[in-house]
Amino acid sequence: MKTTRRGVDGYRGAVARRLLVAVLAGCVIALVVGPAAQAATLIYVDEQSSNCSNSGPGTQATPLCTISAAAGRAVAGDTVIVASGDYTEQVTVAASGTATAPITFTVAQGADVTVRGGAYGFRVSSKSWITIKGFHVVDTVDHGISVTGSSNVIIEANEVSGAGTGVSGQTARGISLTTTTNSRVEGNDTHDNSDTGIFLGYATSTGNSVTNNSSSANARLYTRAAAGFDIRSPGTTVSGNVSFDNEDSGINIWDSADGSLVFNNVVYDNGDHGIDNKSSDNTQVVANTVFGGVDSGIEVVSSTGVELANNISADNGIDSPRTSGNLRVDSFSTQTIVLDYDLVFLSVPGVMVDWAGQEYSSLAAFVAATGKESHGLEADPRFKAPASGDFHLLAGAPAIDSANSGVVGHPSVDADGKARNDDPDTANSGVGPRTFDDRGAFEFLAPK
Repeated sequence: MKTTRRGVDGYRGAVARRLLVAVLAGCVIALVVGPAAQAATLIYVDEQSSNCSNSGPGTQATPLCTISAAAGRAVAGDTVIVASGDYTEQVTVAASGTATAPITFTVAQGADVTVRGGAYGFRVSSKSWITIKGFHVVDTVDHGISVTGSSNVIIEANEVSGAGTGVSGQTARGISLTTTTNSRVEGNDTHDNSDTGIFLGYATSTGNSVTNNSSSANARLYTRAAAGFDIRSPGTTVSGNVSFDNEDSGINIWDSADGSLVFNNVVYDNGDHGIDNKSSDNTQVVANTVFGGVDSGIEVVSSTGVELANNISADNGIDSPRTSGNLRVDSFSTQTIVLDYDLVFLSVPGVMVDWAGQEYSSLAAFVAATGKESHGLEADPRFKAPASGDFHLLAGAPAIDSANSGVVGHPSVDADGKARNDDPDTANSGVGPRTFDDRGAFEFLAPK
């Protein structure tokens, strides 16, 4: 497994900024309740206060000592506000909120709160309308944040690391949602866990989104299996995430994650594939940037009705005996896949495309043999600083103003949230309602 931390400071910084904004918003959420909502209670937790008491009122003057005590008494509409401290405990949510009165766990303004050392950091089982925002969750025995059999849960702007141990039977995920619906995992940073950074499964989990998270350096150590993101539930939106230096693939779209939409993700330097679409039908993999994977950049196997478009897949499988090219599609999936308008590149000779086991060293040879990727490009993507994890485009990059904006699922904004931009120095060669969208996760904006 790679141990380099390239790009971590920049991406962690972005996550930290989102976390700060989210936390500040979380501190006032219970103060701004619409007239139709029931009266809310603010429950304060401060283990460092000399007045703290778990049998007390939970006010600012007499806060509770543990988050667990607050979780045991919080009911619909309550917000638990936690002061700075290192809380050695497992927080088990005891009640559900409602659509108009969720239960929120957040940190006090400016606070630095760590939850560590429990079986789980936070555990939500068979609950609904719960928000967990702004915590550091570290060194848990099992998953850092675990959600099962629940709905309408928001896991936002947390940092989760050190879950489980790299020993068979003792590994654990950073954030894990199973049999959970209509929930959102957003703006979290999961790293150095002993299994997948963020997991979402299984078939009964629907209506969920995984957006704007970072996941890195997750590893089981004894076997190559820990991915950055492991998505195994249908209809999931996976967008704006960054996944790098993980032991296994950057993003798994696996085992009946049918109808999922994967866009604007930046995936690099992972130990297996960049994006691996396996046994998941009718997915859209659009406008992602994939770089430097040990094996194939984007792989599609045992799946029907998959569409790839507007992606950049570059320098995957270099100097690796496991390489299957920048794009790999197995014989089963070739029958129904649609792929076009992708950009591929190798800086050294190798496998560009593996199509049903036939390897092609150039895109031109692949197009001539199959008729696929007729609008694909083979060219240096001209990334700004790939060695430090910056995959923005430089002026003159071939991806500029060349995408198909009419593809289902193609986003109107890029991974930075910036609107599509018509570069005045590039002739538009794209198609669709906008002929100036760029390929890959980032839209080029000329410096002013």
